[in-house]
Amino acid sequence: MPFRSDLSRVNVAGTASVSAPAAPGASPSRAVRPALRVAGALAAAALLAGCASTPDAGATNDGFVYDPWEETNREIHEFNKGLDTVLLRPASKLYEIATPGLFKHLIRNGLDMLQMPAFIVNHALQGDVDKTLTALGRFGINAVMGLGVLDPATEMGLPKEYTDFGLTLASWGVEQGPYLELPVLGPANLRDGPARIGHWALDPVTYVTSISAFDGIRDTMDLLGSPWMYGVRAAVVRSEIGSQADQVLYGSEDSYVTLRTFYTQLRRRQETGGETTEESLPDVFADE
Repeated sequence: MPFRSDLSRVNVAGTASVSAPAAPGASPSRAVRPALRVAGALAAAALLAGCASTPDAGATNDGFVYDPWEETNREIHEFNKGLDTVLLRPASKLYEIATPGLFKHLIRNGLDMLQMPAFIVNHALQGDVDKTLTALGRFGINAVMGLGVLDPATEMGLPKEYTDFGLTLASWGVEQGPYLELPVLGPANLRDGPARIGHWALDPVTYVTSISAFDGIRDTMDLLGSPWMYGVRAAVVRSEIGSQADQVLYGSEDSYVTLRTFYTQLRRRQETGGETTEESLPDVFADE
């Protein structure tokens, strides 16, 4: 499963929203679905993330990772690793081989565009005016001039500045809390896990099924839309971190400990404003 937060999944924000008016003939339940999703996301994130605000919540006796649920986490890790072996890794290899370089570039830019609403909201929630304005400008320029799949904003001095709701909570003083490995979603902690619900609430794909004008299209998207898009994202991200993911999952003596270390180091680097490019990611094999 992919685990590089700045390029993936997963990834991770939340704010209140107002649902679009119901299309003629649409049922009220469909019309209010976006608002209910957002409200539920915020309530769950606030409740669970609050549990992470305990003294020394992110550290063990050795000062690194607090992992009181290791036995259960390891079982989930084995499930996730098996899922990667039989599904995600082969899908990423197929994507890598079958997709021309130009299309990979366009797909990556398109996926980045889908993350921009979450980036804008989270930079604003963190009180970072400069990054909020940069994200707004980047979104507008790439949507209009780049048609959603090109990236003229970077050439104009408006780079992508990754953030997520977990980092927003960190900026508010919420500790990481105990380490978690979530089924399918991979590594997290008691703060970041619930924060991903906020990301889904801001994901444009979430609302396609609610604002579609035709029941047939809407019903099809209800069935295929979000799972399809999340699957594409997962395959793309897995291909981008292929060699490092393989090293962590299949080249280490204890892939659970290695992944836990990698994720915790990465999140601490992001919390303190460190770079999260591929070259700057923590080297968990440095001491081997």
